[in-house]
Amino acid sequence: MQSKIDCLIAAGNEVLTGPQYFAASSILALAKALVARGQRTSILLTDNTVDTALVTRDSSDGIDIYRSSHTLSSLPSLNLALGQPRLLVLPNQLADYDILRTPGFTATLWLGEDDLAVLGDHSLAVPMRLWADSDHVADRAGQLTQLAVETVTPPLGPSPALADLRVPDASCVAVVGARPRDGIALTLALARQRKDLRFMVIDWPRLTATERQQFFARAADSGNIDWRRPDGPVAMIAALAEAGVILVPALQPIGDRAWIRQMRLAGRSLLGSDVGAVPALIGDADCILPASAPADLWWRQIDRLRRLPAAALMPDPASSCDAIAARFLTDSA
Repeated sequence: MQSKIDCLIAAGNEVLTGPQYFAASSILALAKALVARGQRTSILLTDNTVDTALVTRDSSDGIDIYRSSHTLSSLPSLNLALGQPRLLVLPNQLADYDILRTPGFTATLWLGEDDLAVLGDHSLAVPMRLWADSDHVADRAGQLTQLAVETVTPPLGPSPALADLRVPDASCVAVVGARPRDGIALTLALARQRKDLRFMVIDWPRLTATERQQFFARAADSGNIDWRRPDGPVAMIAALAEAGVILVPALQPIGDRAWIRQMRLAGRSLLGSDVGAVPALIGDADCILPASAPADLWWRQIDRLRRLPAAALMPDPASSCDAIAARFLTDSA
């Protein structure tokens, strides 16, 4: 292996492309942004189909892509072979790369929520720069490491789950985050008043078995409540995209938030309550109501949003990737 490079992006398993991971187009855009700034840049993927004794290389849009089945064993030798490049580990990849205890790297760890459990189990054996993909992750990572953690928002590339979306159903209202203590009563009241609409309740974050049983018992006589229990973020995105309006009565302190950005990209309307972190996450004061607001006020807002056309935003991630590349090079200097 003869290539010497300046920057290596550790992107994990390319099969894991849910909204808590980067879209492939965004990873390539980030690599190209680094190349445009004079940095020889490659991407490192984990691939269980690769011979355990080998590191393979191919190319996409002029960017070299390395694949290894065992990154823990291959990274030190790969680091030397490539000329000890700066390493950027993308969010939610710490378990895949086990980089926390691997010396010899100039690394920036871009942390996601999946990485918090890894940080809690291991200490940083070598100094590394820490980013986080949300303020929540930055706060928790700072508590776990006692280090400064900067929030760097990932580029808004569309999730693969958005590629083949059907036209949203204006008669469907999706509900995310409803729980017995904050949101179930509102959902049931709205569903019983408007039998012409279908309410799709997304079990995310997961309800406990007891909470689910309580909900089923109270919703049995409604007849227009559809229950979805997605097995991961991609399935969640696909389910939410069926609806014309997404109702957010409450959210837990933790849990994947990237679906909000993805629904914005898909042009879906969100309507939230003033409970907890919901207003900050929705970010639109015109789409926030008091949790105690009467049903007719909720209905006016829901019907207003249902009449709005779905205006999907499909931004080119290149501009945000250029800003991220500039920050990465500054931090690594």
